[in-house]
Amino acid sequence: MKLLTIIAFEVRKLIRARVVLFNLFLLPLLLIFILGNALSPMFDSGSDKTLEQVNVKLVRSAAEGGTDLGLDAFLVNPEIKETLRIDKAANRAEAEASLRSGNSDFAVVIPGDFEAKVTRGEAAKWEYILGKDQLKNHVAEMIFDAYLDEVNRTQASAIVLGPEAVTAAMRQVQQAGDPTFVEMAPLSEQGESYSAFQYYAVSMLIMFLLYSGLMVNESLRSEIDNRTLYRLGSMPIGGLPIFAGKIIGNGLVTSLQATVIILGTSWLYGVEWGNHPFYLAAICGLVILCSMMLAVIVSLWSKSGTAASTLVQVVAILMTFLSGGFQPIPVDLIQKLGDFTVNHWAMQGLLRIMLGADPAIIGHHILMLGIFGGVLMLIGIITYRKVGYHE
Repeated sequence: MKLLTIIAFEVRKLIRARVVLFNLFLLPLLLIFILGNALSPMFDSGSDKTLEQVNVKLVRSAAEGGTDLGLDAFLVNPEIKETLRIDKAANRAEAEASLRSGNSDFAVVIPGDFEAKVTRGEAAKWEYILGKDQLKNHVAEMIFDAYLDEVNRTQASAIVLGPEAVTAAMRQVQQAGDPTFVEMAPLSEQGESYSAFQYYAVSMLIMFLLYSGLMVNESLRSEIDNRTLYRLGSMPIGGLPIFAGKIIGNGLVTSLQATVIILGTSWLYGVEWGNHPFYLAAICGLVILCSMMLAVIVSLWSKSGTAASTLVQVVAILMTFLSGGFQPIPVDLIQKLGDFTVNHWAMQGLLRIMLGADPAIIGHHILMLGIFGGVLMLIGIITYRKVGYHE
């Protein structure tokens, strides 16, 4: 009964605050409306995309040998020629100048020791110089990566099988003219794609669920700053029920926030949230758990409520940025950093629910979120036992 009383008090206090109602329920819907309309041209409607031919500057070192490794046969493939237009450049500087002037869309620099590395069985890599068009950069990277993967795979197999298989392996690469290197495909097996409204509905939902940790921080710190925690401690109520009641109460309000955002975007903007409500609820619940635990850890270790509030906001914004929540980011380094954020796994899980992906794929993202939540809960329990909740 004591725990339920504290939970009910927290819920009533939050629901009655007009600022909280605006920040939790109206602001997310407003931001989704603005971003969905403003950035809709960046997202495909689901129809087939016509790819323009990519102008590529190819720099081949004079130190290369004469084995070629099937590159010429690869480049004259009809599908490759339809997608890429290859122009040779004398050196890297010429290729960069062509990119800056806009005459080329992409550049490739083949190192002089490329063939030697392949022959020794080492991983062969090329240097890519990206142009201004992100889509063309992706297309060119995928095509050249397909060639390098085939070269590395074939040469590795030849080395394992023995020297007598090297010649046959090289011939196999040089004659690789039949495989399809470029294939247009939808984002999901069902041929569905997500819109700008769907993308930013997912992004803003997760960001505001993480922001809900601010309510926990404010609630915990207010008892200390207002000198009411000492009074609560003098009553026949343990510290744990007070602490748990605040977290659960704020968690219930945050769950209501998630429900309002999902139903509101579905009703107002026509956002399709998929056909897996239980997976959707599981992801939202795990994000709320991560948000609560993150706020608890920051609040208990911070010396002031202002510092804790600032840190929670910085973490939420940073994770949203790294996961591509504000705008899809093609930079490889940032994408790798995004894998270590709650937002990444929650966003990808929700987007796959919208696309009707296989439940096993969705389950993988839920599992990763569960690991994040479990780790943060463990750290939160250790923090509470070490620091405690007291004045």
